[in-house]
Amino acid sequence: MKKIISLIVFAVALIWTWNIIHNSQAIGFETHSGIQQKLADLIKQTIATKKPEAKNLQVTRLWTEPMNDNKVRAVFAYKFTEPAEGGESTEQSIEGEAILHREVSDDNKVDKWTLQSVKTTNDVLIFSEGSTVGPQTETPSENVEATAPPAEIKE
Repeated sequence: MKKIISLIVFAVALIWTWNIIHNSQAIGFETHSGIQQKLADLIKQTIATKKPEAKNLQVTRLWTEPMNDNKVRAVFAYKFTEPAEGGESTEQSIEGEAILHREVSDDNKVDKWTLQSVKTTNDVLIFSEGSTVGPQTETPSENVEATAPPAEIKE
């Protein structure tokens, strides 16, 4: 009897894992790759438009994960160098996430994704050349005059 139950449990487990492995994903690999490419292009275009003096733009991290069959979460990080005052430059690193929603398309072969929201979660500013901060070179005046006479208190 135990052998028959073991055989049935093994067969059910085998069929279950076969179905899991051969189950097609609602959002395919090509879709994830296309979303990542378009999002990287969008980041580059936005930085070029809003900060035209920015150089060395690099998308350092970008991945997508499905939230459900019609929603994808994209996590990204990018950095760029920007000139600052006095010939110095600063490097900005920005992390964030975007939510994309699948729209109904006329063509069944084309997935249409709309950017629903974008938020940055971590902004880091790194100065390439540090500024020196020290004590004041001038000593403050010892005799500071009051701007208003003291008020009289009457009881």
